Amino acid sequence: MSDAAGMPALEPCRLQTLADELGDSAPALGFLANYLSMLPGRMLSISSGLCGHNADASMDAILSLKISSAMVGALETEDQCRVIERMIREDHFDSAIRAFPALQQSTDRCFAAGPQLLGKARETLCSGPRTAF
Repeated sequence: MSDAAGMPALEPCRLQTLADELGDSAPALGFLANYLSMLPGRMLSISSGLCGHNADASMDAILSLKISSAMVGALETEDQCRVIERMIREDHFDSAIRAFPALQQSTDRCFAAGPQLLGKARETLCSGPRTAF
């Protein structure tokens, strides 16, 4: 599933790279499923931290989402996190709060695209451990 600009919410090549690095698709698929299930809670943590102007809580939540988004190929979400991270570091919480809806839209697209991507990934990724020759 793509956003209005045509950029996929989740880039499947990143998931393939993760599976290749792990030598097995099962942990990569599990990581994606876990990522999707944790999105609502992560967004709540980010929102709470930002609204409370809590730099530590905000930074912890935004970095967690940024890193995991990069690993599953949620490139737009990763970019949105990077922008908000910079705002938090510069103590611009009001700007970060105004940027939050764009992050929410991005994660909503990931959440919506996730089941379809999981289904495709289960079909295309190797099901067992890969061995190097």
